[in-house]
Amino acid sequence: MRIHRLFPAAIVLVLLGALAVLPDSASAGERNGAAAEVQRIRAHFDSVLTELAQRDARSLTEPQRAERAALVATLRAYRDRGVFPHNYDFPDRATPYFVDRKTGTLCAVAHLLASTGRRDIVDRVAHTDNNVLVAQLAPDTAFTTWLDAHGLTLGEAARIQVPYVVVETPAQQRRNAAFVAAAPFALGGSLLASVWNARGNADGHRRLGNVVGVTSGALTMGMGAMLIGKPDIPSSLGAATVALGGVSLALATRSILRHNDAVAVAREREQHPAVETSLAPIVPTGSGAGVSVSVRF
Repeated sequence: MRIHRLFPAAIVLVLLGALAVLPDSASAGERNGAAAEVQRIRAHFDSVLTELAQRDARSLTEPQRAERAALVATLRAYRDRGVFPHNYDFPDRATPYFVDRKTGTLCAVAHLLASTGRRDIVDRVAHTDNNVLVAQLAPDTAFTTWLDAHGLTLGEAARIQVPYVVVETPAQQRRNAAFVAAAPFALGGSLLASVWNARGNADGHRRLGNVVGVTSGALTMGMGAMLIGKPDIPSSLGAATVALGGVSLALATRSILRHNDAVAVAREREQHPAVETSLAPIVPTGSGAGVSVSVRF
């Protein structure tokens, strides 16, 4: 058996393998990321609440101690609720968000401010610099006055603030999981289809080879383009993936064009059969000379 005859079965198995692993990969992606981020933030607040409880507050006035205790209780409830802002814009570093620009969820410090009726400070800070560090708010007299009235120091407020890492949405997780799972299969399909269309299917008579070559080539090029855009992956890998997909697409396109040309020629012959005519002299044998005509259809 010639090797190229095994290519159709191999490519089909490759594509079926991709379909088989996608659901598990996607569900695994959904279970990670967001839950881990919530756990990380809650652990941060566990530490902060312990530190706040250990501070000697005897120097504070009675109203300050009461306000401080109320804020600690509010922070504990905020931690338990587990709904926090998200980092949408800085995949390379953890970044604070005073207000989630998509959901409107407040960070811990903003939540404490709003719980005491100072949403005006929250809105002003978010409008001025939504990613500001609390320590940078030292010149903001309205904020520092609020801290003092509620028995908190600027350093404690800075500890309460937590920077957020980028967490992918379930849809993004599904896309990325599908990408990771399908990439090897698309690459394998492109490679096999390229060899098949370069040799056994060079004339394009195998429709499966044409379809797989075009499909896997386009997918591989798309995946390569995605790889090029990822900062943690070498750009050379993305370029090589695009090149492999391009070769598969080009060879499949060549096979399709060759097949179309062959089909067109065959149809032309059927519609307009060729007529071959030949002339030959008749050698005189006593009865005269002449010419014989032969017509072949």
